[in-house]
Amino acid sequence: MKRMILLGSALLFSASAAFAQTTMSGSDARIGVKAGVNLSTIRYSGFDGSSTLNDNTKQNVGYNVTVFGDFGVGNNFFIQPGVSLQNKGTKIEGSSTSGSTTTSGKIKTDVMAIEVPVNAVLRIPTGTSGALQISAGPYIGFNIDGKTKTNTTVTTPAGSTSSSETNNLNFGNKTDDDMSSTDFGANFGLGYRLNNGFTLGANYGLGLSNLVPKDSRNGDSKATNRVWGFTVGYSF
Repeated sequence: MKRMILLGSALLFSASAAFAQTTMSGSDARIGVKAGVNLSTIRYSGFDGSSTLNDNTKQNVGYNVTVFGDFGVGNNFFIQPGVSLQNKGTKIEGSSTSGSTTTSGKIKTDVMAIEVPVNAVLRIPTGTSGALQISAGPYIGFNIDGKTKTNTTVTTPAGSTSSSETNNLNFGNKTDDDMSSTDFGANFGLGYRLNNGFTLGANYGLGLSNLVPKDSRNGDSKATNRVWGFTVGYSF
C-alpha cells in the first residue's frame, strides 16, 4: 500500500508539473484547432460615392475554423502557421425617397475563403494559470465561393412591395467577375492560453489587396477586407 501511495504521488506530481508549464522553449511544438465568429466588412475608397457607401456598410456575421501549429524558436516565442476556413463579406443598407415613393434596400455579401496565415507569437506567462499571447503576421487568402442576396422594398401611399434576389459570385480578374480571387493582408491577435490547452482569442484581419477585379479597376478605386474574429480553441 505504501508503494502504491508513493507511486501515485509521483505520478500526480509529474502530471501537475507538465500541466503547469510556464515556459515554451525553442524545441517545443504543438498542434491546435480553433473556431469562432467573424464580424466583417469591405471598405471602399478612390471613387465618387465611396464615403457614402462606407457610411451605409454594416458588419456581416460569419464564422472561422483554423488548424494551426506552434513551433518554438526561442523561449516563449514561436511561429504559428495555419490553414483557415474564413466566412467573410459585408452588408450594405440604405434608402432613398423620390416624391411620395421610398425605396429601401439591403445587399448581403457572403464570401468563403481558404486562408494561410503565418503569425509570430510572443507568449507572456501569467504564473501557473496560463499565458497571454500577442501575435502578428501576414496571410494569403483564396476566395472559393460566395453569393449576394438583395432585398428591396418600395413604399408608396398605396402600400409596400418587396422583392428578393440571390446571385452567385464569380471570382477572377475579368470585367464580368464580381471579386478578385485572391486576398492578402496582415493579422493582429491577442489571446490567452490556459495551461490545460484551451485558448481564447481575438484577431483583426487588415486586408491590403484590392478586391476589385483587375480589369474593372478605374483610377484609385479599391475595396479591402476588414475582419474582427473571436475564437475558442484547444492546442495539444
